Amino acid sequence: MSLIARLFGKKSPPAAPVSRMNSHISSGGLSQQPPSQGMPKRELLRVVLRDTLTLHGIPAAWISAEVLATTSRTGERGVHWRLVIKHWDARLLTCEIALQNALIKRVTTFDPLASNWLTGISWQFALDDESQCPQLPHPGSWTAVPHEQVKVAAAPAKEFGVIEGPVRIVPQATPGKEVDAARADLDQLLAIRDADFQQHGGQPQTWASTEPAKLDAPRVG
Repeated sequence: MSLIARLFGKKSPPAAPVSRMNSHISSGGLSQQPPSQGMPKRELLRVVLRDTLTLHGIPAAWISAEVLATTSRTGERGVHWRLVIKHWDARLLTCEIALQNALIKRVTTFDPLASNWLTGISWQFALDDESQCPQLPHPGSWTAVPHEQVKVAAAPAKEFGVIEGPVRIVPQATPGKEVDAARADLDQLLAIRDADFQQHGGQPQTWASTEPAKLDAPRVG
């Protein structure tokens, strides 16, 4: 079973029906009708690629194609379609499967017997500038659970003192405010000291003035 048949889950159509490749191809824009009968498969695939890229707004210079002749184990000859990406755009990788399916659908629309001779499709990168291509990520990132899917249980978080939810960072005081606070504390200490000096006659209190008086020896009868 060929690639086209496996993708669509259908058996290859019998070889008896005549292909609908019997109409004219518009050389200017999108082909409105199937290609003419007897058109080479290489030309058919070229027109399909051009029309599909134009239909979906993809610049034609971004993707080219190579048509390679193949031979099956039973000796049947076919065609392998190699699509060459010449321009880097991450959206091409994201939509690569959808683009491939669109190409296959258009080929079978032009020629219902394409599943008999189109044996496979492959992709190749041939970029002139690879500087914009990203590097490989950390090895563990391929199997890591996405951040948005991680759910932390509330009970265990409280047991081990883990803060739930987003952490709110309180902004620290600026250097100017810290200086003002320290100056206010110093002024308060100086005011207390001045009040203490005035209470003791204007002299600072020393250890001698606070030393307890000695008791007199008891008198003997």
